[in-house]
Amino acid sequence: MAELFDEKWLIEESAALALVEILNLQTGVKYQIFKHADRPDIVIENKFDGTRLGVEVTHLFYDADEARFILGRSQEYVHPPEYIEEYIQRLNALLQQKSEKAKGYDHEYPLALLIRVVSPLFHMLNFDEYKSRIIVPTSDFKVIWLLFYDFLERRWTLLKRLS
Repeated sequence: MAELFDEKWLIEESAALALVEILNLQTGVKYQIFKHADRPDIVIENKFDGTRLGVEVTHLFYDADEARFILGRSQEYVHPPEYIEEYIQRLNALLQQKSEKAKGYDHEYPLALLIRVVSPLFHMLNFDEYKSRIIVPTSDFKVIWLLFYDFLERRWTLLKRLS
């Protein structure tokens, strides 16, 4: 029951629930969260055939100031201008870091990486414009997704596949 009060656990669970909802709508398959653990963070299961996918969940912030503000740890967010080029650089660094980390996982099913893009300024269209600058390293991840907030629907509904 302690995990219900663990911020990291709640954030991972929230991202995984959004992923499951989107996959169910897009594929017509009934996925559900099978287990919430560590290395990988979440395991989802296909209810039709029982196959499982381990999902490492992470979040892409522009910088530490943005992270503190979005996570409610700061009321002030006076920040210099943000540029999509720098955001893409941070994405590339995160992709490299998570790919290296995944090499040490002992897993019995395929792995996926889910990156929730939390920027209130940059959206899927911005990433589409700069997709040639996104460097997806060779890794143990079968699939890498970017999860975006849909401001019209006011929920996490946009999933972009990088690999």
